[in-house]
Amino acid sequence: MAKFCLGFSLTEALCLGASLAVSGLCYYMYRKKKKTADELDNASHINIDGNLKDTLEVTPGARLQYAVVEGVVEPVGEPLRSQCHEDIVGVVHKVEVTEPRLGLSSLYSALFKSHDKPVLHKQVTSVPFVLRGSDGTAVQVHCPLKASGLNMEMLYKRFLQVSHGFSVLGWYFSGVKSYSRLETEEMLRVGTRVTGVGQLTLDPDGTLNLRPPSDGSKYFLSMADYDTLRKQYSAATKAWKRLLLYLL
Repeated sequence: MAKFCLGFSLTEALCLGASLAVSGLCYYMYRKKKKTADELDNASHINIDGNLKDTLEVTPGARLQYAVVEGVVEPVGEPLRSQCHEDIVGVVHKVEVTEPRLGLSSLYSALFKSHDKPVLHKQVTSVPFVLRGSDGTAVQVHCPLKASGLNMEMLYKRFLQVSHGFSVLGWYFSGVKSYSRLETEEMLRVGTRVTGVGQLTLDPDGTLNLRPPSDGSKYFLSMADYDTLRKQYSAATKAWKRLLLYLL
């Protein structure tokens, strides 16, 4: 086999390149998770109460760049209604139809089966809402669909068997087999306690707002509490660090 001038064979060079690529990906993920974990650790944890406006009034620009608030979801106006449970209302609603597949990328990879779940239909809607504090103080939530961590309550889930009439041999050569369709409905329900992490501002008219940070920091709306969020990202940072050190 031909050798390069540095003494590497083509196979060795390819392996080295793949190793460097994987290490680079691990380093990128480690830095990304660590940045978010550090930002969560340093975020200002603010109570939604009568003192919040006073705090922002004496803050430069009437703004906290990265703050944590926790409150109960309440719609501004008419809420959304579940399609499957008419008595359930919320402020963010998601309906999705996916087609889980068992795929074979090639004849060579027949022993290495991979799962795929293409989305056939997806509809996400939201209405204006606030996070309400215990004393009635409210923070208007902006751009909820841009937030991370919004794992909503599953209201409906149904599998439908799909038959395409393919033989096993046809599946083997086509590389993909669809075996069912999954219909789901999720909702962020009115009355749910939510943790919001983002930019907190006070408008001249006295409206309190939570929106995506202008500096690109991660925006969160989560049903988990603040401490749980911090622990999740701290654990993810440590996991990527361990993997990176293992590869080096």
